[in-house]
Amino acid sequence: GKDVEIWDLQSSESVLLESVPVDDEVPLSYDACSRHPRSFKFHPGRDSTTVLYVKARDGGDPETDPVDGERDAVYAREILSEKGGGNLTASEPVKFAGLEWRYSRLDFTDRGLCVLEEYRWKDRMERKWLLHPDGKMRMLWERTWEDRYNSPGEFLSRRCRKTGRQLIVQPTETSMYLEGAGASALGDRPFLDLLDFASEEKTTTTRLWRCAAPVKGDLDASKEAGGKIPTERKDVYEDLICLLYDNETIMISREGKTTPRNYHLTKLSESRDEVQITSFEHPQPDLLGVTKELVQYKRDDGV
Repeated sequence: GKDVEIWDLQSSESVLLESVPVDDEVPLSYDACSRHPRSFKFHPGRDSTTVLYVKARDGGDPETDPVDGERDAVYAREILSEKGGGNLTASEPVKFAGLEWRYSRLDFTDRGLCVLEEYRWKDRMERKWLLHPDGKMRMLWERTWEDRYNSPGEFLSRRCRKTGRQLIVQPTETSMYLEGAGASALGDRPFLDLLDFASEEKTTTTRLWRCAAPVKGDLDASKEAGGKIPTERKDVYEDLICLLYDNETIMISREGKTTPRNYHLTKLSESRDEVQITSFEHPQPDLLGVTKELVQYKRDDGV
Protein backbone atom coordinates (compact mmCIF):
# COMPACT_ATOMS: atom_id res chain seq x y z
CA GLY A 1 0.00 0.00 0.00
CA LYS A 2 0.90 3.66 0.13
CA ASP A 3 0.17 6.82 2.07
CA VAL A 4 -0.83 10.04 0.32
CA GLU A 5 0.36 13.06 2.30
CA ILE A 6 0.34 16.81 1.76
CA TRP A 7 3.46 18.69 2.88
CA ASP A 8 4.01 22.38 3.48
CA LEU A 9 7.53 23.06 2.17
CA GLN A 10 7.94 26.18 4.30
CA SER A 11 6.83 24.89 7.69
CA SER A 12 7.54 21.16 7.03
CA GLU A 13 4.07 20.39 8.39
CA SER A 14 2.16 17.53 6.79
CA VAL A 15 -1.24 15.90 6.83
CA LEU A 16 -2.21 12.36 5.88
CA LEU A 17 -4.80 12.53 3.13
CA GLU A 18 -5.40 8.83 2.46
CA SER A 19 -3.84 5.53 3.43
CA VAL A 20 -4.34 3.32 0.39
CA PRO A 21 -3.96 -0.45 0.99
CA VAL A 22 -2.63 -2.96 -1.52
CA ASP A 23 -4.85 -3.38 -4.59
CA ASP A 24 -5.14 -7.15 -4.64
CA GLU A 25 -8.87 -7.50 -5.29
CA VAL A 26 -9.44 -5.71 -8.62
CA PRO A 27 -12.07 -7.72 -10.57
CA LEU A 28 -10.89 -9.38 -13.81
CA SER A 29 -13.41 -7.78 -16.16
CA TYR A 30 -13.78 -4.84 -18.51
CA ASP A 31 -14.08 -1.42 -16.83
CA ALA A 32 -12.93 -2.75 -13.47
CA CYS A 33 -10.74 -0.50 -11.33
CA SER A 34 -9.40 -0.02 -7.84
CA ARG A 35 -11.96 0.39 -5.09
CA HIS A 36 -9.67 2.82 -3.27
CA PRO A 37 -9.06 6.55 -3.90
CA ARG A 38 -6.87 7.23 -6.97
CA SER A 39 -5.70 9.95 -9.38
CA PHE A 40 -4.82 12.63 -6.83
CA LYS A 41 -4.15 16.16 -8.12
CA PHE A 42 -4.32 19.76 -6.95
CA HIS A 43 -7.10 22.06 -8.12
CA PRO A 44 -5.21 24.71 -10.15
CA GLY A 45 -7.78 27.44 -9.53
CA ARG A 46 -7.85 27.39 -5.73
CA ASP A 47 -4.30 28.41 -4.80
CA SER A 48 -3.25 24.75 -4.46
CA THR A 49 -5.29 24.34 -1.25
CA THR A 50 -7.79 21.85 -2.69
CA VAL A 51 -6.95 18.28 -3.63
CA LEU A 52 -9.07 16.33 -6.12
CA TYR A 53 -9.20 12.57 -6.37
CA VAL A 54 -11.37 9.80 -7.82
CA LYS A 55 -13.10 6.91 -6.12
CA ALA A 56 -15.28 4.13 -7.54
CA ARG A 57 -18.82 4.26 -6.20
CA ASP A 58 -19.53 0.67 -7.31
CA GLY A 59 -16.51 -0.76 -5.51
CA GLY A 60 -14.59 -0.97 -8.78
CA ASP A 61 -16.70 -3.91 -10.03
CA PRO A 62 -18.67 -3.26 -13.26
CA GLU A 63 -20.84 -6.31 -12.54
CA THR A 64 -22.46 -4.52 -9.60
CA ASP A 65 -25.12 -1.85 -9.99
CA PRO A 66 -23.99 1.79 -10.09
CA VAL A 67 -24.85 4.03 -7.15
CA ASP A 68 -27.33 6.73 -8.13
CA GLY A 69 -26.37 6.08 -11.76
CA GLU A 70 -22.67 6.71 -11.06
CA ARG A 71 -19.71 4.34 -11.21
CA ASP A 72 -16.98 6.88 -10.47
CA ALA A 73 -16.98 10.21 -8.68
CA VAL A 74 -14.47 13.01 -8.28
CA TYR A 75 -14.10 14.32 -4.73
CA ALA A 76 -12.50 17.47 -3.31
CA ARG A 77 -10.76 17.97 0.03
CA GLU A 78 -9.54 21.35 1.18
CA ILE A 79 -6.20 21.59 2.98
CA LEU A 80 -6.50 23.93 5.96
CA SER A 81 -3.67 25.53 7.91
CA GLU A 82 -3.78 27.20 11.28
CA LYS A 83 -2.81 30.86 11.48
CA GLY A 84 0.93 31.40 11.73
CA GLY A 85 1.78 28.23 9.81
CA GLY A 86 0.42 25.72 12.29
CA ASN A 87 -0.75 22.17 11.79
CA LEU A 88 -2.30 21.13 8.50
CA THR A 89 -5.72 19.51 8.42
CA ALA A 90 -7.88 18.14 5.60
CA SER A 91 -11.60 18.79 5.34
CA GLU A 92 -14.14 16.06 4.78
CA PRO A 93 -14.55 14.91 1.15
CA VAL A 94 -17.10 16.78 -0.96
CA LYS A 95 -18.30 15.36 -4.27
CA PHE A 96 -16.97 17.46 -7.13
CA ALA A 97 -18.60 15.54 -10.02
CA GLY A 98 -20.23 12.18 -10.68
CA LEU A 99 -19.67 9.94 -13.72
CA GLU A 100 -21.78 7.20 -15.27
CA TRP A 101 -18.68 5.54 -16.76
CA ARG A 102 -15.06 5.27 -15.56
CA TYR A 103 -13.01 8.38 -14.96
CA SER A 104 -10.30 9.04 -17.56
CA ARG A 105 -8.86 12.52 -16.99
CA LEU A 106 -9.64 15.99 -15.70
CA ASP A 107 -8.18 19.26 -17.02
CA PHE A 108 -8.82 22.93 -16.34
CA THR A 109 -8.97 25.95 -18.63
CA ASP A 110 -7.25 29.27 -18.04
CA ARG A 111 -10.68 30.79 -17.33
CA GLY A 112 -11.68 28.35 -14.60
CA LEU A 113 -13.78 25.79 -16.48
CA CYS A 114 -13.15 22.07 -16.13
CA VAL A 115 -13.05 19.43 -18.88
CA LEU A 116 -13.88 15.97 -17.59
CA GLU A 117 -13.46 12.75 -19.57
CA GLU A 118 -14.96 9.33 -18.90
CA TYR A 119 -14.71 6.06 -20.83
CA ARG A 120 -16.31 2.64 -21.26
CA TRP A 121 -13.71 0.09 -22.24
CA LYS A 122 -15.97 -2.78 -23.33
CA ASP A 123 -17.10 -0.90 -26.46
CA ARG A 124 -14.30 1.73 -26.65
CA MET A 125 -16.57 4.70 -25.98
CA GLU A 126 -15.62 8.05 -24.48
CA ARG A 127 -17.42 11.16 -23.31
CA LYS A 128 -16.15 14.70 -22.85
CA TRP A 129 -17.92 16.93 -20.33
CA LEU A 130 -17.68 20.65 -19.67
CA LEU A 131 -18.01 21.36 -15.95
CA HIS A 132 -18.85 24.92 -14.92
CA PRO A 133 -17.83 26.38 -11.53
CA ASP A 134 -21.49 26.20 -10.41
CA GLY A 135 -21.45 22.41 -10.91
CA LYS A 136 -23.46 22.37 -14.15
CA MET A 137 -22.21 19.69 -16.58
CA ARG A 138 -22.61 19.75 -20.36
CA MET A 139 -21.67 16.92 -22.68
CA LEU A 140 -19.44 18.03 -25.55
CA TRP A 141 -19.36 14.69 -27.34
CA GLU A 142 -19.83 10.94 -27.03
CA ARG A 143 -17.92 8.80 -29.51
CA THR A 144 -15.76 5.76 -30.05
CA TRP A 145 -12.07 6.53 -29.80
CA GLU A 146 -11.32 3.94 -32.51
CA ASP A 147 -12.85 6.24 -35.17
CA ARG A 148 -9.69 8.19 -35.95
CA TYR A 149 -10.99 9.69 -39.21
CA ASN A 150 -13.69 11.64 -37.32
CA SER A 151 -11.73 12.36 -34.17
CA PRO A 152 -12.38 15.91 -32.89
CA GLY A 153 -8.89 16.00 -31.37
CA GLU A 154 -7.78 17.03 -27.89
CA PHE A 155 -8.03 20.39 -26.20
CA LEU A 156 -4.99 22.59 -26.77
CA SER A 157 -3.11 23.47 -23.59
CA ARG A 158 -0.09 25.60 -22.78
CA ARG A 159 1.85 26.83 -19.77
CA CYS A 160 0.06 29.62 -17.93
CA ARG A 161 2.34 32.64 -17.49
CA LYS A 162 0.85 33.54 -14.10
CA THR A 163 0.87 30.18 -12.34
CA GLY A 164 3.20 28.06 -14.49
CA ARG A 165 0.54 25.34 -14.74
CA GLN A 166 -0.44 23.59 -17.95
CA LEU A 167 -4.00 24.77 -18.71
CA ILE A 168 -6.41 24.45 -21.63
CA VAL A 169 -6.45 27.61 -23.75
CA GLN A 170 -9.86 29.32 -23.63
CA PRO A 171 -9.68 32.47 -25.82
CA THR A 172 -13.25 33.54 -24.98
CA GLU A 173 -15.85 32.61 -22.37
CA THR A 174 -17.52 30.21 -24.83
CA SER A 175 -14.70 28.73 -26.93
CA MET A 176 -11.65 26.48 -26.75
CA TYR A 177 -9.05 25.20 -29.21
CA LEU A 178 -8.79 21.61 -30.42
CA GLU A 179 -5.72 20.01 -31.98
CA GLY A 180 -5.51 16.59 -33.58
CA ALA A 181 -3.54 14.25 -35.83
CA GLY A 182 -6.09 14.58 -38.62
CA ALA A 183 -6.12 10.97 -39.78
CA SER A 184 -7.52 10.60 -43.30
CA ALA A 185 -7.41 8.40 -46.38
CA LEU A 186 -4.49 10.56 -47.59
CA GLY A 187 -2.52 10.10 -44.36
CA ASP A 188 -2.27 12.16 -41.20
CA ARG A 189 -2.87 15.89 -41.68
CA PRO A 190 -2.73 17.67 -38.29
CA PHE A 191 -5.23 20.45 -37.64
CA LEU A 192 -6.24 23.24 -35.26
CA ASP A 193 -9.94 23.91 -34.62
CA LEU A 194 -11.95 26.39 -32.59
CA LEU A 195 -14.81 24.83 -30.62
CA ASP A 196 -17.63 27.24 -29.80
CA PHE A 197 -20.19 26.23 -27.16
CA ALA A 198 -22.12 29.51 -26.86
CA SER A 199 -25.33 27.83 -28.00
CA GLU A 200 -27.14 25.68 -25.46
CA GLU A 201 -28.41 23.39 -28.22
CA LYS A 202 -25.20 22.42 -30.01
CA THR A 203 -21.53 23.18 -30.42
CA THR A 204 -19.89 24.43 -33.61
CA THR A 205 -16.36 23.79 -34.84
CA THR A 206 -14.33 26.05 -37.13
CA ARG A 207 -11.16 24.76 -38.77
CA LEU A 208 -8.44 27.39 -38.43
CA TRP A 209 -5.43 25.53 -39.83
CA ARG A 210 -4.55 22.19 -41.37
CA CYS A 211 -1.46 20.53 -42.77
CA ALA A 212 -0.93 21.16 -46.48
CA ALA A 213 -2.89 18.82 -48.74
CA PRO A 214 -0.95 16.31 -50.86
CA VAL A 215 -0.81 16.81 -54.60
CA LYS A 216 -2.87 13.72 -55.39
CA GLY A 217 -6.13 12.60 -53.82
CA ASP A 218 -9.68 13.81 -53.24
CA LEU A 219 -10.36 16.35 -50.50
CA ASP A 220 -13.41 17.13 -48.36
CA ALA A 221 -13.97 20.90 -48.18
CA SER A 222 -15.73 20.61 -44.81
CA LYS A 223 -12.50 19.36 -43.23
CA GLU A 224 -10.24 22.03 -44.73
CA ALA A 225 -9.32 25.39 -43.19
CA GLY A 226 -12.01 27.93 -43.95
CA GLY A 227 -14.24 25.23 -45.43
CA LYS A 228 -12.56 25.53 -48.85
CA ILE A 229 -10.41 23.21 -50.95
CA PRO A 230 -6.85 24.63 -50.86
CA THR A 231 -5.57 25.93 -54.18
CA GLU A 232 -1.94 25.19 -53.34
CA ARG A 233 -1.09 21.54 -52.70
CA LYS A 234 2.30 20.02 -51.98
CA ASP A 235 3.71 16.75 -50.70
CA VAL A 236 4.99 17.86 -47.30
CA TYR A 237 4.12 17.02 -43.72
CA GLU A 238 3.31 19.88 -41.35
CA ASP A 239 2.65 19.65 -37.63
CA LEU A 240 1.38 22.14 -35.07
CA ILE A 241 4.04 22.85 -32.44
CA CYS A 242 2.37 25.51 -30.29
CA LEU A 243 0.02 28.46 -30.19
CA LEU A 244 1.62 31.71 -29.08
CA TYR A 245 0.09 33.89 -26.38
CA ASP A 246 -1.48 36.31 -28.86
CA ASN A 247 -3.82 33.45 -29.91
CA GLU A 248 -3.12 34.43 -33.50
CA THR A 249 0.38 33.14 -34.25
CA ILE A 250 1.25 29.46 -34.42
CA MET A 251 4.54 27.64 -34.76
CA ILE A 252 4.53 24.74 -37.19
CA SER A 253 7.11 22.28 -38.44
CA ARG A 254 7.43 21.29 -42.11
CA GLU A 255 9.35 18.47 -43.76
CA GLY A 256 9.35 16.59 -47.05
CA LYS A 257 10.85 13.49 -48.57
CA THR A 258 14.06 15.36 -49.42
CA THR A 259 13.92 18.32 -47.00
CA PRO A 260 14.58 18.05 -43.25
CA ARG A 261 12.22 19.40 -40.64
CA ASN A 262 12.29 23.16 -40.16
CA TYR A 263 10.14 25.47 -38.07
CA HIS A 264 7.98 28.39 -39.17
CA LEU A 265 5.78 31.07 -37.63
CA THR A 266 2.50 31.80 -39.37
CA LYS A 267 -0.72 33.69 -38.70
CA LEU A 268 -4.08 31.95 -38.46
CA SER A 269 -5.76 34.79 -40.36
CA GLU A 270 -3.03 35.01 -43.04
CA SER A 271 -1.69 31.51 -43.60
CA ARG A 272 0.58 32.56 -46.46
CA ASP A 273 2.37 35.18 -44.36
CA GLU A 274 4.97 33.11 -42.52
CA VAL A 275 8.48 33.47 -41.18
CA GLN A 276 11.00 30.61 -41.27
CA ILE A 277 12.87 30.48 -37.97
CA THR A 278 15.24 27.54 -38.60
CA SER A 279 17.28 26.49 -41.64
CA PHE A 280 18.49 22.99 -40.91
CA GLU A 281 20.31 21.42 -43.83
CA HIS A 282 19.95 17.85 -45.00
CA PRO A 283 22.15 15.62 -42.79
CA GLN A 284 23.27 13.47 -45.76
CA PRO A 285 23.08 15.60 -48.93
CA ASP A 286 25.15 13.08 -50.91
CA LEU A 287 22.21 10.67 -50.74
CA LEU A 288 19.76 13.08 -52.35
CA GLY A 289 18.55 11.77 -55.67
CA VAL A 290 19.39 8.16 -54.85
CA THR A 291 16.56 5.89 -55.94
CA LYS A 292 15.74 2.23 -55.54
CA GLU A 293 16.04 -0.03 -58.58
CA LEU A 294 15.30 -3.71 -59.10
CA VAL A 295 18.24 -5.37 -60.88
CA GLN A 296 17.71 -8.71 -62.63
CA TYR A 297 20.60 -10.79 -63.93
CA LYS A 298 21.50 -14.39 -64.69
CA ARG A 299 23.88 -16.09 -62.30
CA ASP A 300 26.74 -18.35 -63.38
CA ASP A 301 24.81 -21.41 -62.20
CA GLY A 302 21.95 -20.53 -64.55
CA VAL A 303 19.48 -19.28 -61.96
